[in-house]
Amino acid sequence: MARLPRQLESVARMLTYILSHRPDEFGLVLSEEGFIPIKHLLQVLIAEPGWGFVRRYHLDQVVGLMSPPAFEVEEEHIRALTPEPAKLRRDPGEPPPALLYVAIPPKAHARVWEEGLKPLPDRELVLAATPELAKKLGRRRAPDPVMVTVQAQFAARRGISFTGYGEGLYLAPPLPRDFLQLPPPPQAPEKPKPEKPRPTAPTPGSFALDLPGMLPSATKPRSKGKKSEPDWKAGTRALRKQREKGEKGKGRKD
Repeated sequence: MARLPRQLESVARMLTYILSHRPDEFGLVLSEEGFIPIKHLLQVLIAEPGWGFVRRYHLDQVVGLMSPPAFEVEEEHIRALTPEPAKLRRDPGEPPPALLYVAIPPKAHARVWEEGLKPLPDRELVLAATPELAKKLGRRRAPDPVMVTVQAQFAARRGISFTGYGEGLYLAPPLPRDFLQLPPPPQAPEKPKPEKPRPTAPTPGSFALDLPGMLPSATKPRSKGKKSEPDWKAGTRALRKQREKGEKGKGRKD
């Protein structure tokens, strides 16, 4: 094996322990080919005390400098070559413990309360044998996760299969709400109704302008019928009518 710088040598040893011996200790589940997403591996390393310095380029340097190669990177996944990847999946027929645990992000609380636990596509649920391990794994995704207790033996009696993985993990298919215990999600706060603006009280020594009262009133629109006429025209017409009546009356007497 080619000699690595001291820091990279430490990283290589840690990778060997995780990928070839105890991925379950860190909540990781390898694929059948032994691969794990590099993103998940970095999350694990950064969360471990003393390993927060590890970045993607450290992994690339370890993979590229070691001869013979001890690790293989394929796109965004990594696996161990020597020793070979850990094979920790146990017989699915083994009965699970009475209770298993998983800690979920608060944003998934309401969905799990309504629909149960569902894994990502082509994945399995990863459950922990202890609340402590579940909380440790859950804090990688949220600082204050919500604990969900799975009634594993009750679910197994109803036909759901659990598979042990290493010492502290169990794998499971989707779990209906009936097999879960979790606190109810908090109710969403009601949106406050907008308040109408209140009229501002005048300051002592000041006065408010009544702008509508100071403006000339708008003239009413004229009707489409008879047009209005000046008063002098109406008076002239009335005198003319009286004169005409007087002349007609005089003619009858004559």
